[in-house]
Amino acid sequence: MTPFRSTPAGYVATWEPVEREVLARVARDVAGLLSADSGLPDDAAEAEVAFTGVARVPRDPAVQRLLPDAHREDAEAAAEFRHLTQTDLAAGKVARLHAFAETVDPSTEPVTDAGDGDQVLVARDDAQDFAAALTDVRLVLAERLGLDDDADVEHLHTEVLAGLGPEQDEDDLYPADDDPDADDDPDADDEAAAMDTEQRVYWGGVFVAAGFAQESLMDELLADLRARRSAG
Repeated sequence: MTPFRSTPAGYVATWEPVEREVLARVARDVAGLLSADSGLPDDAAEAEVAFTGVARVPRDPAVQRLLPDAHREDAEAAAEFRHLTQTDLAAGKVARLHAFAETVDPSTEPVTDAGDGDQVLVARDDAQDFAAALTDVRLVLAERLGLDDDADVEHLHTEVLAGLGPEQDEDDLYPADDDPDADDDPDADDEAAAMDTEQRVYWGGVFVAAGFAQESLMDELLADLRARRSAG
């Protein structure tokens, strides 16, 4: 994955095909998780109208990161704000995540060979939404990985760069049920711990890649903004 750079056509980066596939799939998984746990109507993300009146507090901690209480010290005000705004906010995030997936998924977008990978082109008008979708993906991954502060993120970067654990196939965002026969195997605990490490490094790599893409895109957006201000 290369950093995004500003071009006349928009913001361009080179991603490996597997990076495109994984980030598109994760974005769609996050959209599905958000939609289900926030109580969105099935057509809320596609409809061009406002939806209000959903007061359900998400139960999944990852969705709570995406839809936090607006007033932590006032439960009544937080519930009222959620009642008035949650569905519109969640629907906007879901639509944004699907748009991101459509942009990066090589199965839905024409692939332009950039030599060392595929070219990802983000239109200027879509760049802020693209970056925001990456933020939502990273928030969910951070919850799944137990990242609570900058120190946790730095430690994860170290783990990922160290390449702990063998490469594995893609896994779901949702943990699988425990093996009911695991207790009969004396090595089950060691195997489970090894798999946990593999999954952590795999998803940590996705988290790091999403952060790299987001940061480089925001850097280009800010550079363009400063240039326009200077020209004006």
